[in-house]
Amino acid sequence: MSVILLAACREKMAYQVKIDLDNLPEQTLYVVFESADLKVVDTLAYDGKDACIINQAVEGFRTVTLYYNNQTQWITIYLEPYEKVTVTGDARYPQTVEIKGGEINGMLSLFRKEVAPLLKEQADLSRNNSGEREMTGNNTSRLANINHELHIQAEAFIRKHPDKKVSAILIGEYFSDPENPLFTDELLAVLDEQLDDFYVVKAIKTFSRKAKNTIVGARAPDFSVRDIYGKTYDVTSFGNSYYILAFIPMWEDMCHTKDLFLDELIETFPKGSVNVVLICLDENSEAIQATAEGAVRWNVVTDSAGQAIEMIDTYNVSSIPLCYLIDREGYIVLKTDNGIELRRKLDELIPVK
Repeated sequence: MSVILLAACREKMAYQVKIDLDNLPEQTLYVVFESADLKVVDTLAYDGKDACIINQAVEGFRTVTLYYNNQTQWITIYLEPYEKVTVTGDARYPQTVEIKGGEINGMLSLFRKEVAPLLKEQADLSRNNSGEREMTGNNTSRLANINHELHIQAEAFIRKHPDKKVSAILIGEYFSDPENPLFTDELLAVLDEQLDDFYVVKAIKTFSRKAKNTIVGARAPDFSVRDIYGKTYDVTSFGNSYYILAFIPMWEDMCHTKDLFLDELIETFPKGSVNVVLICLDENSEAIQATAEGAVRWNVVTDSAGQAIEMIDTYNVSSIPLCYLIDREGYIVLKTDNGIELRRKLDELIPVK
């Protein structure tokens, strides 16, 4: 079988990965090597017929991820220097492919082989419903059951292999829940102490610590940001009132404030009883000012000087839009991406005459 080579041919490569997948059509593949502080991205023109070999001469990388089908699917491979890796299986089910080479890849493939029927059904249900506006009740219920069973199987595997690095990876994949960090900690305690220095374990511990700082009932983490008008806000800025930290993506004509009913909230409740700070990933403060001067004067914080990114990190935001509702004493009382849920909570807290 012929092969396609990525990177120049050298006498000895630090990493070599052979990709030989079924049902992988002709396309541009994206290859991302990652280390603790470096990410190298390359592309590969794949002909849809032959195997391809990914070479990397530089040492120090932890993983390589292959993205395909317009980057909607991917396979992550864990690297060990000078350990050749092969990836085989059906590209339509990236979670079930077999990866040989290195202990982590072998153990991860072993777990996924045990749960392959569940992973395939999960992928099929998600694929079949991806173009529909709303899943049927049966599909939603079945997906929930599959996810529950996968969690059970993953937990059993972790407890059976507490001294293996793959167990930490499975904790990260299945149990890094920002709403339930205590169970994450419980599973981390199962792991052998020799894994304490494993970078995945360190990352999960950091994630868990941040999650505990931002769950409902926790005191809102300190912050200090400046809005597009130059005014500075921190956790004490709103005195005896509720406030919402609303994390939104690009500004786009205020549509996110409408989707989250933030406009309505500001106008419904007594003046000063609810304040909103919009944390926006846009950097163009002047352009935002031009569209933010409506009936509601928004407290918009952009990513100038990286302050939006810092807030996203501080508040452990993994997806946007997302809102934190903070009470008069500075405690988080709600975390949601649903404007209706936000309105209902404020209705409970603030009587409207």
